[in-house]
Amino acid sequence: SSCLAFQIVTFSNSRLVRFLTMVEATRGMPRSNMAPRWRLAGASLLVATSYFASQRGYVFTRGLRLPSAAAPRHPGLSQEAQIRNVVAMRAIDYSSGMAPQTEEEKSESRKYAKRFEDLLTGGKDLWAKLVRKWEAEGKASPRFYFVGQNGNMGEEVLESLLSALSYVQAADGTWFWDRDHEHGKYGGFEWTLWNSDRKLSSSSKIAPTDLYMENEEEYREKETEIIKQFAALPDASHPMGMVIGESAILRKENQDIIKTGIVVFCDTDAEYVWAKTQYRPKSGGGLYTTPDMMDRPPVWALANGWDGDPDDTEAKMEYMKIVTQTAKSCEEFADVRLRTDVSGVVENSHWGAERLIKSLNDLYGFTGVGEVGADEENLRADLEKFLESARLSKYLEPAMKWAEEQGAASIEDIAENLEDFSEAIGLKPLEKKRLEKIAATVVVAS
Repeated sequence: SSCLAFQIVTFSNSRLVRFLTMVEATRGMPRSNMAPRWRLAGASLLVATSYFASQRGYVFTRGLRLPSAAAPRHPGLSQEAQIRNVVAMRAIDYSSGMAPQTEEEKSESRKYAKRFEDLLTGGKDLWAKLVRKWEAEGKASPRFYFVGQNGNMGEEVLESLLSALSYVQAADGTWFWDRDHEHGKYGGFEWTLWNSDRKLSSSSKIAPTDLYMENEEEYREKETEIIKQFAALPDASHPMGMVIGESAILRKENQDIIKTGIVVFCDTDAEYVWAKTQYRPKSGGGLYTTPDMMDRPPVWALANGWDGDPDDTEAKMEYMKIVTQTAKSCEEFADVRLRTDVSGVVENSHWGAERLIKSLNDLYGFTGVGEVGADEENLRADLEKFLESARLSKYLEPAMKWAEEQGAASIEDIAENLEDFSEAIGLKPLEKKRLEKIAATVVVAS
């Protein structure tokens, strides 16, 4: 556990500091205060250990999930439904010395706890509203379909969203952050999550890549069958979601099934996902990354031999071209688009779920006055990269103000009105020329 790792690191560091200080003294060197440096090293190792020991996508330092065989199941749902009852993350063990010490630390900790509680309660309220809306229309509870490129954090964000939607508030009003999760007093989250690529891999007699190369049509049929199986699952009282394989969304039959639910497009930059899916940890690094925690390229990229070589320029260009075209198809039929390669979401999938909840409230007319959905967040992220490409990041705020005033919803809208945009934010002649070059690429790409 992270607590044990911290104790080991602390013990080892204290002995190492004494040893190195003694060596310095015997050499006639002045004693240096090495303790702060080694404490910093110990703290860094603690953070790394806590990260790899924790449940991926969660915000706590330690977590526990019951294996699927031990999870309670609803009557009428088969083993294949893969219902997960996620045991709530254990609260931070303050006896380990990780408790906030100063008043400032305590204040920041409470702010973080409140934000997380607001996320969970907001998800719970959204799920109740969606269920009522679907029932009023005579439909079963909505199902979520996440589409997009491999490496887009789709599964992590979906898991965080489902957790928020299935949140159960404590009868005594205790926040999730403050609960005693060790003794199961408050229960956990309950939801169903499928991943079409993983389901296909487990059901195929041969490796998915081999199947794709031998008979692509059979591979596509299996993908469609898995999506149909998920859509045919009996209605449950808890949220259900599916991550759709990158290439599966291009088939019309799959799109028709997916559109019966709520479609979320987790959008990322093509170069970003290329680097992420091609990265492989170096051997001998001291930290082992399990295969299920590594982002792999899509099956069609693996079939082309594009795996583990981020410096393959020719493959990269072809890959980015295909991925960009796929992203356009995703955006055409998605209900919501969320950028998942931006600061805030990359570090913590829960904040991606937070943005989705706001955007879904807005989509279905549940949003209160003053709330900001994911659309504005997406435009800000896109605009920030757009201006950064022209070395004009300092104009981000006036650019956002202009977009809001003019109703611009995308970079394409700005590129089509570049003259007015440049004048409004006060660009100098050379700055305007730089922006025109970048805008030309946007117009060509669109």
